Amino acid sequence: SALWLASAMAAKRGREDAEAGAAKRANGGAGGSGGPMTKEAFRARFEGLRDEVLDVCASSYEMPAEAVAWIKDMMDYSVPGGKLNRGLSVPHALGAILGRALTPAEEDRACVLGWCVELLQACFLVADDVMDASITRRGAPCWYRLPHVKMNAVNDSFLLKSAIYVLLKRHFGGKGEADASLYVRLVDLFREVTLQTELGQLLDLTSQHHDKPIDLDRFTIERYRGIVKYKTAFYSFYMPVALAMLLAGITEAAAFDEARAILVDMGEYFQIQDDYLDCYGTPEVIGKIGTDIQDNKCSWLVVQALARASPAQKERLKANYGVDDADKIAAVKALYEELGLAKAFEEYEAKSYASQRERIAAAKHVPQAAFTALLAKIYKRSM
Repeated sequence: SALWLASAMAAKRGREDAEAGAAKRANGGAGGSGGPMTKEAFRARFEGLRDEVLDVCASSYEMPAEAVAWIKDMMDYSVPGGKLNRGLSVPHALGAILGRALTPAEEDRACVLGWCVELLQACFLVADDVMDASITRRGAPCWYRLPHVKMNAVNDSFLLKSAIYVLLKRHFGGKGEADASLYVRLVDLFREVTLQTELGQLLDLTSQHHDKPIDLDRFTIERYRGIVKYKTAFYSFYMPVALAMLLAGITEAAAFDEARAILVDMGEYFQIQDDYLDCYGTPEVIGKIGTDIQDNKCSWLVVQALARASPAQKERLKANYGVDDADKIAAVKALYEELGLAKAFEEYEAKSYASQRERIAAAKHVPQAAFTALLAKIYKRSM
């Protein structure tokens, strides 16, 4: 098991180093005082926060060295990989809202909350990979697929979520009346968004009956939008900006309503991109093997195919979708080509981007830069 873990960790580090280099080049090497926080600077905060969680597990909960080592390996494997866009969005959005460079103290607090978002993301992904029987995540085997882990990953997802509340209490709890109010708001936001995401996952998992034949007629655009809104948009887009708003002292309901409307729309755009890349992206670039077709997922592509297909094409789709067979997967992809879904996505992307720009331009309660920077990160992404 140690050899498996070492090999898998090496593959993850290679991918993360490549992504960090790309991010640095994209930022022109920016970093340090005055500029937006880079991925490398944000990534450098992880080990210290991880060690805080480990110290609490050892000192407050009497965990033996073996258990603490397990949590360390699990966090190292599951949390700091990927693009870190969700976590980085907290300090970036805070700087945009304040309209200036962050002080060291502001940056520290924003990074704690950014890593709490990444912990929540890791919690969801570890569990999601088990439920979907996924193979790879971020260019390496899924955590549950390591021989010494297996279904222990279910409990590990719980530990990742609990780590959020350890950090929130240590950094925001019990430091005076102002911080007490902020702490309550932060805990409530994480609780609310976690429930929203779990409900979205429920909508996704129950989009088909597991004990009945596949029924693609259940894949409606209304169901799809409900899944996307609750499973992806709230935690990936609304939460990072809402956290920054709370750090900036914003409490007006109208400001959060405005941000929620803009960012949930952006989250739908992001998920549709993700569905497109699951089919048309390459595993080397997107970091995972797309499985939406064989997993019988209610994705944007199949919803569009059902809306556009002739009766004969719809029968072909129903005969091949949701089966883990290479020929059937190829048949579905061939049908997508016949229906011009790649072109349909390009048209959707252009229209959605223009619409989001208009909505952001009309924002009155939150600086527009908090939204435009986030949109720029995802527009025409390839991973």
